[in-house]
Amino acid sequence: VFGGSEVNLTRADITHPITIEIVTIFGGTKLIIPSNWEVRTEAAAILGGVDDKRMSVTATDPEKVLIITGTVLFGGIEIHSY
Repeated sequence: VFGGSEVNLTRADITHPITIEIVTIFGGTKLIIPSNWEVRTEAAAILGGVDDKRMSVTATDPEKVLIITGTVLFGGIEIHSY
């Protein structure tokens, strides 16, 4: 609430779909993930949003799926790859 966070998952190695629940109110969350992960957004956004800002999404691995759930209220979630 009224803050922000940055979660760096670039060194994570998953072998099945994972779910991250994010609740952001008047703030923001920055997720940094590998470019070959598929992202599915199921978060409810109210006067906010979820934005995938990865420059180039390479061919996705069907076992590496990130599912984002939760609530974004007057804030945002940004997804990046470096």
